Amino acid sequence: MNYPLTLDIDSITYNMDELYKELAIYSNSTEIPLQDSIFCSTEEGPLLTSFKTIFMPVAYSLIFLLGMMGNILVLVILERHRHTRSSTETFLFHLAVADLLLVFILPFAVAEGSVGWVLGTFLCKTVIALHKINFYCSSLLLACIAVDRYLAIVHAVHAYRRRRLLSIHITCSTIWLAGFLFALPELLFAKVVQPHNNESLPQCIFSQENEAETRAWFASRFLYHTGGFLLPMLVMAWCYVGVVHRLLQAQRRPQRQKAVRVAILVTSIFLLCWSPYHIVIFLDTLERLKAVNSSCELSGYLSVAITLCEFLGLAHCCLNPMLYTFAGVKFRSDLSRLLTKLGCAGPASLCQLFPGWRKSSLSESENATSLTTF
Repeated sequence: MNYPLTLDIDSITYNMDELYKELAIYSNSTEIPLQDSIFCSTEEGPLLTSFKTIFMPVAYSLIFLLGMMGNILVLVILERHRHTRSSTETFLFHLAVADLLLVFILPFAVAEGSVGWVLGTFLCKTVIALHKINFYCSSLLLACIAVDRYLAIVHAVHAYRRRRLLSIHITCSTIWLAGFLFALPELLFAKVVQPHNNESLPQCIFSQENEAETRAWFASRFLYHTGGFLLPMLVMAWCYVGVVHRLLQAQRRPQRQKAVRVAILVTSIFLLCWSPYHIVIFLDTLERLKAVNSSCELSGYLSVAITLCEFLGLAHCCLNPMLYTFAGVKFRSDLSRLLTKLGCAGPASLCQLFPGWRKSSLSESENATSLTTF
């Protein structure tokens, strides 16, 4: 085919004019408002930066030491009584294991806050998954403790010991499996991300680079809100309201009241530590879903609140051993004997260190039927 070597300039000029008009019309019809096209800065404020680089290393190091020593002591004491421990103590044993796993990830959180995530994708996935597994297992174990106390006190359910222990071990194994399955989204989609701002540190986060990952993130958040917090909290509330109502109706039975007191205290501490975090991340979820008016100022406040409330939640892992120590007569007695055997301290020195611990309370183990009574 033969093509002309000359061009019709007038025709080209006319066509270009029409093209410019069409582009102008298209541009006017698809113009994006200025406020929607502005991206919020990802740079952290000086207060949050100081918190992560100065306060977090000191506080998390203290929580790490207290949580590790306390939960190991709980495991040792409960393991010494594995043949006689109650169902509640079996659940508390697994709760201490979950808290110990959470303690081990605190150094990674400190390192990430100081120098960013430099440990690769595998550890990134592992640490985030362990965090989720700990929370799911803790909340589900506390719900099981509530159900166990409810059945024992309200309905007076006393099964054959071996069958009961078998069902408890199966329940605990199921809880750990459920925690692992609930944490699968983190194992699949967590990755190390370098923010667009080169001055920001690399972060280990749940990736949301495409639509599938974003949907997985929202599904994980929904599961976290409902299966990890709301439903277990409702179960705990229902069971303990029934337990307290039954104890108030019954005649004076201090042994029953003592048997449930630690369980309620442990649950209350858990809710006090983790409720603020869940409220804040629920607001963050609503903000990401555009269910509330979004702004850079709100995003900044939520970022700070999430960091602070997460610190409160992570501090929970070292509080349970303290609660057992100051609330459980039998636990104090066993702790005193263990420390004496190790040559660390004896009843007299413990009474001097903690005046509230009377020597008589350290020798009441014969009258206490459970490590959790007091």
